[in-house]
Amino acid sequence: MNDFKRKMKEKIKTYSNKEYLAEYMKNEYTTLDKDADVYLNIGERDEIFDSWTVENQIDLENDIYEFVEEKIEMLECDIPINLHILGYEFTSKEEGMIKHLFKEHYSIELYKIQREYKKTRNKAINMLVIGFVSLLIYFYFIIFNDNDIPSEIFAFLFSFSLWESFDSIIYNLSEIKEQREKITQLLLMDIDFENERDDDK
Repeated sequence: MNDFKRKMKEKIKTYSNKEYLAEYMKNEYTTLDKDADVYLNIGERDEIFDSWTVENQIDLENDIYEFVEEKIEMLECDIPINLHILGYEFTSKEEGMIKHLFKEHYSIELYKIQREYKKTRNKAINMLVIGFVSLLIYFYFIIFNDNDIPSEIFAFLFSFSLWESFDSIIYNLSEIKEQREKITQLLLMDIDFENERDDDK
């Protein structure tokens, strides 16, 4: 067991090393121009377009979005992304459609995360206001009223409201901001189409 724990510590130390991460990033994304290059290989047209969608509602396969999002998960949000779609020769119209669908998808995702951000921010503000009002009422009962029951109620309400507010501010809002930056990074992604990958890139 001790030997296993030692090996665990060694692995944690190895894969937490900045040099290892830098080498991984270089090999994974070939960031020679400070941009991250992500390669998506498409063998057939049907691999990229969702067969369930038609006409104005046409969309890309959900696996395509998931693939790109998983590939950039390790990237900092301020690194530009170049998505290279390889293998299949799309028409100019199809290329324009694919670019549009990526933009449309992440525009909608950005709208949704912005709405969630505002909702969480408003909740934090409201709970903060309730907490401070409850604190004032609590002090009123402590100073001017001998009844302990109302003061205990407002003491609980004060502590609960502030806890909820700080939880929203410290954890939820920061997490939503990070998600928002990641989605914006994807929205600004540059897309090009190539017949095959240039390994000298």
